[in-house]
Amino acid sequence: MANWAIHLIVPLLALLIVSRREDMKYILLLLPLALVPDLDTFFTMHRVLLHNIFLPLILLLAAMLFIDKRKPLIITSVYFASHALLDLFAGGVMLFYPVYDRPAFVDASLSFTRTDQINWVFEYGFSDNNQNMNAYGYIFDNAGAGALVFILLAGICVLYRNKFMKKES
Repeated sequence: MANWAIHLIVPLLALLIVSRREDMKYILLLLPLALVPDLDTFFTMHRVLLHNIFLPLILLLAAMLFIDKRKPLIITSVYFASHALLDLFAGGVMLFYPVYDRPAFVDASLSFTRTDQINWVFEYGFSDNNQNMNAYGYIFDNAGAGALVFILLAGICVLYRNKFMKKES
């Protein structure tokens, strides 16, 4: 499982890349919310109740409805989505719980053998049981891959935003 520092650093860096300076106070004040999905351990099996796609989507919907609270709701949604994404790369999560009860996973790793061969593994899908979900452990190579994907998406958002800002000027 990705450790708590990774769950804080990755979305923080992504938001610092894509956000405006005036959003900085929300980004820093709401940072502890990046760890909230791990509280599902106390209510149900870990990586089930709060590690799904619906919670960030509900927050984004609320951001569309409550214009005055848009920035904090979007930032909170990013924190929750990044947590689920990082854990998706580190053993799996119940991504569509409660609608679909099979754990989703992404296994992406690059390793070198003793004979100087490079092994690239990229597997994804839904496992038949919960054994694939490693709720305890250390930072896997997969967590690093998930972090890179999240940072890459943030960079694409910045390029996209800058493209439209130039057109508006």
